[in-house]
Amino acid sequence: MTYRTPKPLSTFRHPNAVYDASFSPDGKLLASASLDNTAKIWDLESGEERLTLRGHGDGVCTVEFLPEGKKLVTASLDKSLRVWDVATGAALTTMSGHQQYVECMDASPDGRLLASGGYDNVVRIWDSTSGAPKLSLAGHTDAIYCVGFSADSKLLASGSYDQTLLLWNASTGEQLGALAGHNGTVEGLAFAPAGDRFATASGDGKIRICTSTSRVVIAELVGHRNFAKCVAYSPDGKWIASGGRDGEVHLWSTTTSAQVAKLDAHTNSVYSVEFSPDNTRLASASFDRSIKVWSVDELLG
Repeated sequence: MTYRTPKPLSTFRHPNAVYDASFSPDGKLLASASLDNTAKIWDLESGEERLTLRGHGDGVCTVEFLPEGKKLVTASLDKSLRVWDVATGAALTTMSGHQQYVECMDASPDGRLLASGGYDNVVRIWDSTSGAPKLSLAGHTDAIYCVGFSADSKLLASGSYDQTLLLWNASTGEQLGALAGHNGTVEGLAFAPAGDRFATASGDGKIRICTSTSRVVIAELVGHRNFAKCVAYSPDGKWIASGGRDGEVHLWSTTTSAQVAKLDAHTNSVYSVEFSPDNTRLASASFDRSIKVWSVDELLG
């Protein structure tokens, strides 16, 4: 099947590689995280840069709005997490505790918790309001590349360079089990908006659909030419997006597991994909220093 790559709705740029991008809950803003040591907030209606957030001492690898939309969280290779005021750009809280680079972070859908992981092989859980550390989860034997909360905020998953994915009770820190079936590093993960399914992106190029209850792989999506770096569910649960080292963004049907779109989106690795809250747009962030926003309808063509 031949796919076409439509023109993006918007393109934003950093002076260095972009690790991550995240829509605000109302879909009006887009935040980005870069190896230039900053995060930026962009106005999607005007296309203008609204704020540059400075304070991290090394590259910013993850950015996410908290559910109420007034605060933004960043995680950095400087071993810290920070919470920022979206309106003013003021730094509100700094969380320190990791002994090595922080590679990944996620906020629980209920807004209460933050989880982070990195090169010290430990998952840390924080109180999102106070910034206080709550739990330290040991179980991986190598760097942690991705963490993610389930839709009900009760489960936490973590993926690692050690080729394992571990499931945890987010409240108690109890390890609930490991997921078998990966033949490469676990680079990215995302829970479905409802139910017990989640998707992983792996160093062997495959996207895997898994269940948290039985902890098994139920489908493998094959399309990326090498490392799959990131994965995301659409809020309506109909689609999965993935990005890879091949610079491509792929779109998959959750009903049939079929590939429905393929974009030659970037000229370097795609490290982040995310759907807008209203399902109409898809953002991709790349080491080619750009963030692109695409129309989902145009991708489905």
